[in-house]
Amino acid sequence: MAEAQDGYETIFLTREGAVAILTFNRPEKLNALSPTTMRELGHALDAIQADPDVRCVVLTGAGDRAFSTGFDLDGLAFPRRTDHAKANIEGNFNILIKLWDLRIPVIAAVNGYAVAAGSNIAMICDITIASDRAKFGEPEIRHLALSPMLLLPWFTSNPKMINYLYYTGDTITATEALSLGLVAKVVPHAQLMEEALRMAQRIALVPPYAVEMTKESLRRTYEVMGFRNALHAHRYIDSMVLGGGNIPEKDRFFDMMESGDMRAFLTERDGPFKT
Repeated sequence: MAEAQDGYETIFLTREGAVAILTFNRPEKLNALSPTTMRELGHALDAIQADPDVRCVVLTGAGDRAFSTGFDLDGLAFPRRTDHAKANIEGNFNILIKLWDLRIPVIAAVNGYAVAAGSNIAMICDITIASDRAKFGEPEIRHLALSPMLLLPWFTSNPKMINYLYYTGDTITATEALSLGLVAKVVPHAQLMEEALRMAQRIALVPPYAVEMTKESLRRTYEVMGFRNALHAHRYIDSMVLGGGNIPEKDRFFDMMESGDMRAFLTERDGPFKT
């Protein structure tokens, strides 16, 4: 029986033995990441980090439609000055990078849409398993923003396709993500959590010291190749883009975002790509 952890509004944290199950719990908003969700995610990851009895984490989204559709843009009043944008971006970055820095492996069980920051979260986990209903994408370029973390070039041998995805904001299916090496496995939707937990429980059987040191070595290998420095460089460019002024197209999209009319925003942003 799973043991529930209380005190959260927008996530759900449970335990099954040595495996923690962390669930984004805003299904009515497609598990979009509100400021509260981000704070709670950071707190939950800190709690997991400090608990020596947890040996692996499964991260998923509530409901059948979405893992996470990224930051909640509904009514978002994003800073228009570069210095203010930089502080906002840095705060979100410091929470997302906790997944990378966690001492134990994290398995993303992607049960639907994983787009924008939701795609970032799915990709930065150690292992990504996808439902056959899952879709991945980085649509931010369509409203003159950048991906919070430029991760895809690190996890595929097909840079030409990754360039295309970043330049267009198009989404891909789970099968396409598997062909690019972005996910480890695609399973029938009904079997997703069963398979994620099976893998997590097998990891939990391994002596924890060995697993933690292996994750440390893997992280350091990527970082010697420039992983963290590249993320920081991208973050600074993101700050300049989001804080830049006098860009009429950007101002129009951000005004629509702040008004809370998400239907009009999405129609304006994605409509031209549906022809």
